[in-house]
Amino acid sequence: MARSLGIVLGALTLAMLSGCAVMNTSMMETAETVEAGHLKLGAEYNMGLDLTSTIFLVGDTSGTFTATELVAADAYGFRLGLGLTDRTELNAKLWGSVGGMGAKLYAKHAFTERGAATSWAVAPGLTFVTSASDDDEGGSLEDFIAEVTTFGVEIPVIVTHRFNDVFSVTGVARYGLDSVSIAFPAGSILEDIGETAFLHRFGIIGAPSLDLGAFYLRPEIGVELAGRIHGDLGYVPIIGLGAGFEF
Repeated sequence: MARSLGIVLGALTLAMLSGCAVMNTSMMETAETVEAGHLKLGAEYNMGLDLTSTIFLVGDTSGTFTATELVAADAYGFRLGLGLTDRTELNAKLWGSVGGMGAKLYAKHAFTERGAATSWAVAPGLTFVTSASDDDEGGSLEDFIAEVTTFGVEIPVIVTHRFNDVFSVTGVARYGLDSVSIAFPAGSILEDIGETAFLHRFGIIGAPSLDLGAFYLRPEIGVELAGRIHGDLGYVPIIGLGAGFEF
């Protein structure tokens, strides 16, 4: 039994290295909106949540993972937003990780007047993440590369306090629900351990924002909690950095 568990955990480690399905847990948002018809464009880095290990791993058997610590993985992406009204935006994000990619489409609506010192907004959206085995890998490594697909929803609440035209601080509380499907290729020795499950996520983020005219710079730090299928509630840090322009 221990040997079988060791094989599975080793296989999952290879799966994560070969094709990571990473949920971008950053926001890179404030509660403020751009004016109707105006654009915003940005690039970002995020240390996000690895979904394969979150679903499968069961504690510190491997000596690498603990019962509460989840696995973080790098994701790089960009976002595009458009002001629909003075209080409502439509936004899209696209990001990539090693062997995977993800996307998010969300609308942000502000409940406070433009120019308020403290503003708040909600930004509900849809998420999609995928990673797939590479048929060109060849050899037995194909047995260990998971195919991961997720569809989900997120509901963030955003509060921003602006000190002046240059500096503001934002806090975010977010709930996410994802349907995660993990499968191994047909004929793989791990074909029978694939799984589909719902993943509940809770995120808390703090972020200062430096605004220099149209240019912005936003570092982020926080924590993402996820209810694993085979373990207790786990956590992973949220670390991100974004920069871009709001025209």
